[in-house]
Amino acid sequence: MSRPNPRDRSGLRKDKRGAVYVEFLGAFFPIFFGFWCLMQSVGVYSGKLVTMNAAYLGARAAAVVIPDDPKNYDSKPGIVTGKRKDAIVRAVQMGLGGNRSLWWPLAQVTIRGGDGKEKTNFSRDEVVIVRVQVPYRCRLPVADKVICGFAGLTTINAEARMIVHGAEYEYP
Repeated sequence: MSRPNPRDRSGLRKDKRGAVYVEFLGAFFPIFFGFWCLMQSVGVYSGKLVTMNAAYLGARAAAVVIPDDPKNYDSKPGIVTGKRKDAIVRAVQMGLGGNRSLWWPLAQVTIRGGDGKEKTNFSRDEVVIVRVQVPYRCRLPVADKVICGFAGLTTINAEARMIVHGAEYEYP
């Protein structure tokens, strides 16, 4: 086996072949990383929109379910416990099911009065506020740490309010 000639190496220093490839790699990865961060931000915003819609669905369900016929539930109209609360939570969970990154089984649903305090008893024409907190799992590698923190999780909050639609009559 022969030793390489030192004179041949001097030609490598002047050789420009492959320079475009190295420049491409130097420019591609930052642009690619920026694209991934942009896509992860879009995903988080999509989760926010789905959560806002789920809160609206919960407020709508609360406005109808709270004063509904007592024979369908285990409590009097206006009291948010048991089956009435379960119906509201189910409406929220169904709304959250549209985004796979939202961990809808871990969603926290709180029902508040118009003053913002938690409440279990509502009357006709009173404001009900449904607040939803749900964890969102960022899924894109590396971008998840930048956008959602080191754990790759963030909590999305949404709130919706509606007036309770109560009937003026007693149910038979």
